[in-house]
Amino acid sequence: MYKTVKPLLNTRLRPIETKDFAFIRSLAAEFSMFTVPSEYILWFVSHFHPDFCRVLEHRSGDLKGYMLAMPTSDPQYGIAIWQVAAAQPNHAFALEYFAAYLRGLTERIGTTSISFTAAQDAATLRLIRSLAKQFFNCEVAERNSVPVGQGEYEFRLSLSN
Repeated sequence: MYKTVKPLLNTRLRPIETKDFAFIRSLAAEFSMFTVPSEYILWFVSHFHPDFCRVLEHRSGDLKGYMLAMPTSDPQYGIAIWQVAAAQPNHAFALEYFAAYLRGLTERIGTTSISFTAAQDAATLRLIRSLAKQFFNCEVAERNSVPVGQGEYEFRLSLSN
């Protein structure tokens, strides 16, 4: 049985719009390991992959987080997550919300794997493993260090839909 995330604090996930670009760029700049995406890149990924690029929005219109991802051809039927970020103190809640959304998306489109990069520290690994178990009922496979990353490693969740 998969964990569900109930709407909290009147929030929703929605496709990214042009008006969200400043928020995304500003939040990305707060993370030393993130690349701040240009407005063109944000337009491109949100225009061509709207199901994979989302913002977490409070009913008031305040944005709390974002996810930038895209489908992959290698592996076929995969999803690559480029960035997931949330403003404090919403970080843990936002990650659960995005994980629940991804679970629904994977079931709808027949995704076989989710790939992403992350730091390899103990707290990050605990969180990744917990989310993988709660939302996808799978283990996290560590792949390789990212050659041009800043201490990041590639991880993959192999899904059985």
